[in-house]
Amino acid sequence: MSRKESFKLNEETRRRIDEEYYAPEGRRVRRVRARAVKPAQKPQPEIKSEPVYASIPSDYDYDYDEPVLDDFEEPKKPKKHRLRRLMIFTAIFCVVVILLNIAFYYYRGQIWFNEPRKRDYPVRGAVVDEELGEIDWEVMSQQTISFTYIRATKGTTTVDEQLKSSRKGVKKTDLLVGFYHEFDFSADGEKQAENYIEQCGDLSGKLRPMVKVTKYGIYNLHMKNAEDVKESLSEFLDAIEEEYGRRCVIMCDSACYEKYIEPYFDDYSLWIIDHFSEPDEYEDWALWEFNPRVRTEGYENSKRYFALSVYRQEKDIDNFKKNFLMD
Repeated sequence: MSRKESFKLNEETRRRIDEEYYAPEGRRVRRVRARAVKPAQKPQPEIKSEPVYASIPSDYDYDYDEPVLDDFEEPKKPKKHRLRRLMIFTAIFCVVVILLNIAFYYYRGQIWFNEPRKRDYPVRGAVVDEELGEIDWEVMSQQTISFTYIRATKGTTTVDEQLKSSRKGVKKTDLLVGFYHEFDFSADGEKQAENYIEQCGDLSGKLRPMVKVTKYGIYNLHMKNAEDVKESLSEFLDAIEEEYGRRCVIMCDSACYEKYIEPYFDDYSLWIIDHFSEPDEYEDWALWEFNPRVRTEGYENSKRYFALSVYRQEKDIDNFKKNFLMD
């Protein structure tokens, strides 16, 4: 069959189909080509693919000088970053070393942050007790001190173990010497004075007696009633003044000063303990203990400390003798 005849046949076939499917109104029915509908598919989860690293053969021939990294080798950091980290580490290390040295010398008492200048406070003295052990007074006198106070007694019965040896040894030096009593809040004042007088005896040519009134033991937490302390301390002070004809010097910390000394004994020579700053708030202070952690050569228990004090600012040794030396 020729191509032309085939075309006519197709036309005839189309005509027949159209006649069979004419609408009643005589209009041709529109033919719609059916399309296959795909069934709805469920959304598939997104799969993240890991990067694929191609293995590099060991016998690969490279034409350039760049280093080849292994699978687990991290890229090398630039030298600039390493140098910066080294500088930061070195700076931190130096600061730590400096702070440790400051703490060490502070603990040993070799440096003190509130230490007054020698030219402003030329008269200095040491306060010692039995904790230092036996003292070599020739060595001690070579320190930058002009006077010393040695503990004699405490309470009604206690006597310092080193009193006799210290009293004998200090005579060989040029130091001005005085003896002090450590006050007991719970003991009778007159009996405490009797203990001091019995042990110290004649004080001619010595410094005026001193009584140390500071918190200790349970009294650090609960200070005793002011009226009770006033009564026993007055008994002690009166007995000492009657025996030696001179008033005591009172050494005290800030808490005891405010509670016991200022209200009743403000006309006595005052020795203030203040380890942080100059006691400017106390107008009439005569002596100031500024450092309790001094350690030098010249005594048996080399790991123990003693306290260092100064006389009033810009007062010389002659003024000190005039006010503190006994006849």
